[in-house]
Amino acid sequence: MPAPTVDPMAAQMAQLLAASDLDELREIVKRWLAEAPTQRSRRQYEAFGEKMIELKHALAEAPVQPTVEELETALTMMLRLAAQSGGQPPTF
Repeated sequence: MPAPTVDPMAAQMAQLLAASDLDELREIVKRWLAEAPTQRSRRQYEAFGEKMIELKHALAEAPVQPTVEELETALTMMLRLAAQSGGQPPTF
């Protein structure tokens, strides 16, 4: 069975999470907000940035850091699930 392909956005997110410290990630999110073309985009970037920062916090507390490849795979799956559910969180 061939390995699933990595979503390009997931690859970028994984790099940000792996290579940026928390302060740098906050600055990146601020830049996204400053450059948002519309108010709706700004709200989406803000929500997305908050989730990225939450994830960075959680990763910092983990006893073992995931590899970039593991982050890419997990983020690709999350993006695909979000796309399938129309962006709605899953119900359990």
